Amino acid sequence: GSSEMTKSDDTSKFSAPQSEPLFVAVPDKEQDFLDAYAKASETMAEFKKHVQTPGNHICSVKLKFRDPDLSDELGEDRFTFVWLTATYFHEEENLYSAEFFEVPKEFHKWHQVGQRLAFEAEDVFDWMVNYDGHVHGGFTLRAVKKHLGEADKAAHDEYLGVSEWAPIP
Repeated sequence: GSSEMTKSDDTSKFSAPQSEPLFVAVPDKEQDFLDAYAKASETMAEFKKHVQTPGNHICSVKLKFRDPDLSDELGEDRFTFVWLTATYFHEEENLYSAEFFEVPKEFHKWHQVGQRLAFEAEDVFDWMVNYDGHVHGGFTLRAVKKHLGEADKAAHDEYLGVSEWAPIP
């Protein structure tokens, strides 16, 4: 969130004269994420095609979860984004399901690794399909990568198992 922004950040929109009200100005990184969410949403039909393509490619989704404990503690809704994998499309119900492969500790009492969760297309904040290193989607991951140094970019791709990013549709 915007807590990542420091006051000494010269690239901050807040340090320049504004042509728009401050409350709608968000740091560039934040705008990159908003654009990424929009792109993921617009391309869900493409994701569905990948999910329905036979083969052992990996189809993952990024979903948003409300953190009940933190939300109660702070008296306002707080959310965490979690990637799930092994996505499947259930034709009859027009629903997707995917499974947890990592669960943040604050969610351990509700979710376990390997647990499958059903959700709708509009619940997806990002999607990624990995065909043996050739990756489609991953719009928020591309947004993160854009802000990394060259060495970190390579490490980022290696960690994600990406050898090549497909062009954005």
